[in-house]
Amino acid sequence: MELTIKTAAEDILAALKIDEATVRVERKPQIEGEELEHYMVEIKTTDAPLLIGRHGDNLIAFQHILKLIAGKKADELNRKITILVDIDGYRRRQEEEALSLAIRRANQVRSSGNSVKLPPMSGYMRRLIHMEFTKPEWEDIRTESTGERDFRAVVLKKA
Repeated sequence: MELTIKTAAEDILAALKIDEATVRVERKPQIEGEELEHYMVEIKTTDAPLLIGRHGDNLIAFQHILKLIAGKKADELNRKITILVDIDGYRRRQEEEALSLAIRRANQVRSSGNSVKLPPMSGYMRRLIHMEFTKPEWEDIRTESTGERDFRAVVLKKA
């Protein structure tokens, strides 16, 4: 599956006339009992700003197209996959910033006792934050998602 995903990503880059790019695909460890296979696609390129787009819009579109292409092949093989694309570390930096903000706000909740609502974010980012607060060091903080569609956000509360 890694080769299929890598080839599809390279084909999309070629169609976009992005010549100087390297693609690396890694299968993430599977959670016990889960059918879903997780793949991380890392792209390094001098055209990163073009591929990332405003607020990551182009990156999301690239990821969506890649999922459609690779997903079709996965369906033929009776496999379920999910793909996450990172371009020149952009997604990693976004994750770090979101977690850093959530941790700062959680510490505010600890000291004030008041709930704090984080800015709206993608389902992936919300899940990342929910997962962080399942760690033992955060047993006094509870998370929940609120809002609808593009306005869904995580609320941090005292447990």
